[in-house]
Formats: sequence, C-alpha cells, structure tokens
Amino acid sequence: MGVPWLMGAWVHPSAAGCVVFDGEERNKDMGRIRELLARIAGAGLNKAMALVAALAMVVSVVGVGTAVAEESSSSGQSGTAQTAETNDETTKTDEELAAEADDIRPAESTDDGVAAASDDDVDLEAPAHRKYIKDNGDGTYWLSLDVTGASRASTEQNYQAADVVLVMDTSGSMNDCVAYDRRGNCTQRRWGIATSAASALANQLLTDANAALPTNQQVQMAVVDFDTTSKVMDLSSRWGAQSWTTSASAVTSSFDDMSASGGTNWEAGLSDANSLNSSRAGVKKYIIFLSDGSPTFRNSSMGVRCPNGWNSECNYYGSDGVYGTGSSDDSGYNYNAAVNEANSRNGAELYVVSTGSGANDDMSRFANDVNGTFFDGTDEEKLTAAFDSIIEEITRQSTYRDVLVKDTLSQYAVATDSQGGTGYLVESSAYDADGGDVSQTDPAARSMSVEYNQETKELSMVFPEGTTLSPNVTYVARILIKPSDDAYDYFIANSGSYPNTGDANTDAEGNTTSSNQAGFYANATNGNGDTSATVYYKVVTTVDGEEHVGEEQSALYDRPVIQVKVPSLTLSKSVDSTYAGDYGAQPANWTLSALKNSGAYGINPTTPSGDVSTDGFVSTQSVSKTLLAPGIYTLSEAEDESTGYQYFNGYTAGRWKCVDADGDTVTVSTSGSSGAQTVNLKSGDDVTCTVTNTALPGAIFWKKVDQRDQTKLLEGSQWTLSGDIEGFEELNIVDDGENDQSSDTAGELSVDGLVWGEYTLTETKAPTGYRTPTGDDAEHAVSVLPSNGIEDDGRFVIDVGSIVNKRTEVSSLPLTGGMSERDWLIGGAGLGMLALLLIGGVGIWRGRQRLL
Repeated sequence: MGVPWLMGAWVHPSAAGCVVFDGEERNKDMGRIRELLARIAGAGLNKAMALVAALAMVVSVVGVGTAVAEESSSSGQSGTAQTAETNDETTKTDEELAAEADDIRPAESTDDGVAAASDDDVDLEAPAHRKYIKDNGDGTYWLSLDVTGASRASTEQNYQAADVVLVMDTSGSMNDCVAYDRRGNCTQRRWGIATSAASALANQLLTDANAALPTNQQVQMAVVDFDTTSKVMDLSSRWGAQSWTTSASAVTSSFDDMSASGGTNWEAGLSDANSLNSSRAGVKKYIIFLSDGSPTFRNSSMGVRCPNGWNSECNYYGSDGVYGTGSSDDSGYNYNAAVNEANSRNGAELYVVSTGSGANDDMSRFANDVNGTFFDGTDEEKLTAAFDSIIEEITRQSTYRDVLVKDTLSQYAVATDSQGGTGYLVESSAYDADGGDVSQTDPAARSMSVEYNQETKELSMVFPEGTTLSPNVTYVARILIKPSDDAYDYFIANSGSYPNTGDANTDAEGNTTSSNQAGFYANATNGNGDTSATVYYKVVTTVDGEEHVGEEQSALYDRPVIQVKVPSLTLSKSVDSTYAGDYGAQPANWTLSALKNSGAYGINPTTPSGDVSTDGFVSTQSVSKTLLAPGIYTLSEAEDESTGYQYFNGYTAGRWKCVDADGDTVTVSTSGSSGAQTVNLKSGDDVTCTVTNTALPGAIFWKKVDQRDQTKLLEGSQWTLSGDIEGFEELNIVDDGENDQSSDTAGELSVDGLVWGEYTLTETKAPTGYRTPTGDDAEHAVSVLPSNGIEDDGRFVIDVGSIVNKRTEVSSLPLTGGMSERDWLIGGAGLGMLALLLIGGVGIWRGRQRLL
C-alpha cells in the first residue's frame, strides 16, 4: 500500500524513496519540485530526495540531513547534588559520584542512530537521542538521557557520502535542436542543455572541500555513455582507467568525448551503471538516468534467436551485438529488458529524467514500474529552475530549538543520593563530536538546567526559550536511581522474575545489564502504553536569512531496565538466663521487627519460631530469613505480654549486633536522640542481626537497727542465707566482713549475684548488748524476683528492710560471771531498804534526845 498523493506524485513504500512527477505545466512542476524536495530531502538515506533534472536531484540526495549521535567522547561539567534524607554511612560524596558520572558514555548503537528528515515539510526529523543506563554495582544506577544538536548544512558536509552515476543518453535525437533564432538558426540543442545542467551540478557536488574529506565521506561520481551500446567513461586525469572521480572537471570533460548518434539502449546504460561500485562500505548509490526517447535496442534476447535474417529484431545483432529494430519497440521487449535491469540495481536510488517531451509517457511509466523517481526536464527553464531549487536546498540551514526532555521514573525506580538515601543527585554535561568538554563554552550547554521533582518523580532537561542546540554537540542529563521497594516486592512475590525487557541500545559503554535484558523499566508508562521519556523540539529553517519555526514535535526514548539484587535479613533473639533460674524467659516471649519508611516497610513485629538453640544458659531463636529492599532499617524488640511472662523487667534492654554471611561485623548505628538502633541493608547483603537480653542478677539489702531507736544502726551481726535453688550453697554473712557486699557502713548489709528464687535470711549472732532472736524471729523469707526489686547498677535489689534487735534483758545471766541487771536490781533494793532503816533509826534517836 502506498502513501497519499503528494503534490501530484505517488510514493510507494518499496520505491526506495523514488517519486514520479507528472508532466504538467512548468509553474506547477516547479511548485511540486520544491514541495517534494522539502519532503524528501531530509528523509535520510532510506528515503529519496527529489531530483530536479538529470543532475539536480543528486545534490539533494547528497544533502540528506543526518546527525550521527557520537558514541564515544568525554563529558563535561560536574552535576548538581540535591539531597534530602541520607544514610548515616557515606562511601562517596555527591561531588565524587557526579565526577565519575562524567565518564559515562552510551554503548555503540546497533542502528544508525541519526536524525533524519520527516514526512513533513522540514529538513530534520527528531534529533538524535539516547537513553542508557550504567549499573554502579552497589544497587544504584546512573540513568542518562541525551540529545544531540544538528543542522542540515553540517550534516551534509560531514556525514553523507554518495556514489552518483550519470547515465547519459547520446543517441542521435539528443543532438536535436530545441530552440531557433528568428532566422531559423539553431540556438540550443538538447545535448547542450543536458550537459550544461549536469556540469553545473557536478561543480556543486565535487568541490575542493569534498575532495579533501576522508574517502568514506566523499561524494564521488561516474559517467556512463549509452546509445546503441554503452560504455563507462574514463575519468582519469592522466593515465590509467578510472571510473570514479571527485573532480568536477573530469566529469564535464567527459562530455566532450561523447557524440550524439545511434539508437537508444536503456538496458545497456543501466547495466553499466549497475556494474559500477566504488567499494566504499555503507555508501549509498544514486543512478541518474537521462534519456530523450523510448528504447529502441536492448542487450537481452528476450527469447529472440539471432542471427535471423527474417526477424528485424536481429538487424543489429551482427554489427553491434544488440537486439531491436532501432526504430520502435512494438513487442515491448526493449522496455521490459530495461525494467529487468533497473530492478537489479541492489537498492540504488534511480532517478529517471526525460529530456524529450515525446518520451515523457514511457519514462514516467518506466520510473513507476521500477520504483524510481521521474522528472520532466524537457527544456532549459525547467532544468534551471530545478537547479535553483537544489541550490536552495543546499544552503538551507535547519536546527533544533526549544528542546525539552522529560522523563518520569516508574514505580519500580526511585531517585537516590550518594549515600543511597532518599535525596537525589542529578548531573549535566555536554561534549562535542570529538569528545571535548563544551559544558562551559557552548551557549546552549551553559544555559541548560537539569531539574528533578521528588513529588512527581519527573526529570527534566530544560533550555531557555529560544535556545538553539549547537550542531554535533550532545547534551546529557543524568540522575542517580535505585530500585524501589515495589520492585523488590514484585521480584520476591513473583519468584525472581521480571515484568519487562530492556530496549536495544540502552546500555552505557561497558554495561550489559539493559539491552534485551529482563528487568524493570526505569521510566513510567503512559496511558497508551508508551514510554513517558520524551524529547520535545522545534525545527527552525533559515532560507535567505529568513527563519521559519516549525510546530513543536516530539519523539520517544528507548526504555532501559534495572534489576534488583535482593538482600536478606534474619532477626534472632538470644536470652541469657544465667541468673533467672527457674523463672527465665524464652526468646518467643519477645517480638522482633526491622522497619523503614516510618514503619511502613520491612519485617513487622514477629515472634521468633523454629528450633531453639542453647549454649549453657543462653537460648536463641530466630525469625525466618526475609528478603527485603535495601535501606536503613530500625531494629526493635518488644515484650509480648500475651505470653503471660511476668519478669521482663529483670532483663537488660538488648543491644543489637549484626554480621554478614562471612561473619564480619555490620555496623549498627544508634540515634543520639531516640536511641534507635539501625542497620544499613545494602543491595545483595545477607545479614543476621541478633539482640540478646540478659537476666539481671538479684541482690538483697537490709539494715540492723535498735528496736527502740530504729535510726540507730547496729554493728557486728552475723547471718546465713539459704535457698532451695540449684547450684546455690548456703552463705555465711558477717557485717562488714565475709560475703557482705554493702558499703563500709556498719549495720548495712547486702548480698549480690543471686539467682532468682526464694531465700531464707537467718540471724545467727546479734550485735553486742542485744538479744539474738530465735526460732521464727530469727528467719526472714526473701523473694528474689524482679517484680519485687528495684534495678540498680546492673542488678535488681530486694530491700528486706530494717531488722530490729532488743537489748539484753536484766534477768539474763551474765555471759562471763559478772553482775546481771537482776543482781544490780536486788542489790539496789537492799541498799534502799537499809537506807530507810537508817533514816527511821535516826528519827527515833533524835526524838529521844528531845525528851532528855
């Protein structure tokens, strides 16, 4: 199926860009020529450019606008780091990471990667643009988007080589006169018009500058002379045959060696054109076929047997080795032979130019039948006008303006900073075709900015309005990204499979993780399923100093992918119940968690399960290994009161310790304000974090005081501490002596390092002057359990309280034969009675004295 009629011309998709014009009046033809030239001229090597007259089209062909995106070279300015929350551990600064990004280049493309002309009335199609990715090996990626400036003129001069073959009809009719003066003298012959136009365009194509280019960038020309037979012209300047040349004078001089005579053998001329090959790989070939009449001869027999004196088809076979009558083609054999030969041109563009009005119908049909391009060049004015159009195409300047690049990250990718945190790092650079840094010298590069919106996840490369990209300068925007938590969740939930495949040519140089590889698209998908990564641009065409700004257009970027290297985290709980005895806890009495994103992601509070390992009094149990996204996780434990355990306060708050798969320590950081403990789980890590809770040892404390004055501490008491606790042996305790671990204050006693359980404290010796209690009064039950004590200096203390002692009673016998209190009482009473008797006797005596 073809595309619509364009200005009177039909374009067939298999025509290799060839277009056929109809033969209407001159002004209409000129309008069509200009319109079609504009449409085809920038179509790239895969589309034809209009050929006006025999040679004019060649210039358009050679002038195809391409802009090769250079795949090597160095980059320019360092990027700008804009950060939000970051990790505690820094491996590289933003500046260091951005500097490294300057060395990132796209891998060599497997396609042409050039800017080409569009189907609209412009010279340039979308600018060359690449999107590619580099795996940094640490779970982060540099995502790069670039766009390369181009101009029609620069593209012509630097990148579009061509092999152009002029196939010139020198049959006798080419010597016909086409213009006379008033006296009937011939002033113009068809041959002169054709060679004049061909010479002019050869001079335009084969310039000194063209000859100075490397061979693979040159335009080279060859000339074929055909009439009854055909030959390739020798274009050498001195000696030795030479078919191809970069010398315009060699081409024009060859016309002097031709003479207009003989018949018209289209097949022969095309056969010689097909045989010419400059042996330059990748160079496009263009055949310009000029003739003023229908074919009268051919090389192929087309089933005719010669010699045959009765068949006019063989009249010239003996003399020239050709078939045909030399005057007509009633059987169509000559025409069909030419069609067969034209269809054997191996992708070369074919432009069919009629220089005789009588041949227009046949040549137009011929061009259509062989997917070629037909032009009516039947008078000087048409050829001259066509030539002017070609010159205009050559001098046309087309550039890109108001370029804007936008890309939104997918749900599977997030921006990050040099510490792998929640900030972002962007970088910009610009380099020329030779790889030189032009970030500070190129006007567009200096005005360029790279922006990132964290809320919308949109990356933009922005140029101020009116900015024109410099030809062959590549502008780059980069952002540091990493897989999102959604990416890890998807990968884990789908048994390690990915939903996408990276487009071709999306790897950075030396990278092999994206092109045709499974992964997650780095950029979002629009509602129609297309990528969100887009370059917007306008093509500005300048003709004779006047600018024509086209409408905004857009082109999509290819889609690179990223992969996840899933880390794992195992949470373990150890309980050291050395001092807990029969009252010890189990690991399953706690829940463990590792969460990030304000608790929104990670291992939610989970009870350890599975086998319990023991090492002495230490038991350990784990939460199953969990696959997670990288990030900074807050490690936590919580008492699970639903288990019914009562003595959590008897255990120390655990300190987390983490190791990797090799047993090497992984840093656990502690927040200065909250005391939260965090671990940075990195891409591909296998980490085990263990929190150990240790039972506090028990202690008892008591005072020995006077019963009457309980503020009075009594020194010198002695005690025993006993208990039905495995491994515990009865202790003898002496105030400020054996096993007393209190301070030096007499009357205050304590015993530390006790296993939890029930104890009996028995007083075995009272302070001097105090009675030693006996029986139940001497024994004190002490419950050494966390719920009864107060934590103090790495232990919990049971305060037994103040234990009183009474002073020794008077009736008690002296311990060493001395006087007891009773003795003193009896003695005192006796003395008192004696004193009363003496007082009474004295009174009686004094009374008698008065009587005397």
